[in-house]
Amino acid sequence: MAIDINALKAAFSKKSQSSGGENTGFWEKFYPFYKMGFDEEVKYRFLPDLDDDNPLGFIVENRYHELNINGKKKKIACLQMYGEPCPCCALSKKHYDAGDLALGKAFWKKIDYIAQGVIVHSPFEYPVKVDENPVRLISITTKLYKVIESAIVKGEFDDMPYDLVKGFDFNIYKTKQGEYADYTTSAFSRRSTPVDDAFLQRQTFSLYDLKNYRFGKIEAEQMETMIEAFLTGKSYEETKTNDGAPAQSTGNAALDIKLAETKSVVAAETVIAVVKAEATAEQPVVSTTKKLTSAEILAKLKARAPQ
Repeated sequence: MAIDINALKAAFSKKSQSSGGENTGFWEKFYPFYKMGFDEEVKYRFLPDLDDDNPLGFIVENRYHELNINGKKKKIACLQMYGEPCPCCALSKKHYDAGDLALGKAFWKKIDYIAQGVIVHSPFEYPVKVDENPVRLISITTKLYKVIESAIVKGEFDDMPYDLVKGFDFNIYKTKQGEYADYTTSAFSRRSTPVDDAFLQRQTFSLYDLKNYRFGKIEAEQMETMIEAFLTGKSYEETKTNDGAPAQSTGNAALDIKLAETKSVVAAETVIAVVKAEATAEQPVVSTTKKLTSAEILAKLKARAPQ
């Protein structure tokens, strides 16, 4: 499903109106922009989701609950995110309706967002090896998402902000608000720029299916067991992975194995096709049966760049 800038604007606008663990190696795909110092800036270029049915184009919502179980904070997927009734959400509503604000809040869902892109500039050392996929995921808070949403809904763009040629870098600024970090002064660059040649000259690259990087689904029965441990202080036995490491976020060995698997990716030539839905007569459809070399990608982007 190809989307245009108007469809993207409508999706973010609709989203705006409707919105009210341990490291297993899975997180190594995420760029830790929060490590920059105060008053520093990261330049990041969003890239599209592999899932072209994603109405938000380049970002997905990640809903979860956070419970303190046996002295450790556990983040578990909100089952509503997977289209199922969620015991935590049901309990949150029940306690809020009964006037118990503390427990209502304890079970209330939290939201962050996941996107992917390339790092145009990092204020701290963050080398990417030549043989690595340079695409990095980022996890952003609701406040930073609102900055992105506002720019799109207000119509600041005529083209997709993540287009490889006509898109815009996103400048993430870290300032200080009281004792805490604040990113709300972040903004898209005022003018569009093509993705840097140096990035394309390094190697081919691949995109990720963003929904695979949300918190993984667990069974309702397991969530209910975790809720009981949260409420009563009962011991919740951690399931271990085959190598003895604690499972990511939920204590579910099967989930940990799933997260450690190689995710679905798309080759660089398909990226070109995704971000440029309208092929021109001079630009035949690119084959998706082989990976393009960096030189081939670069030649195609230069051919499409505004003169």
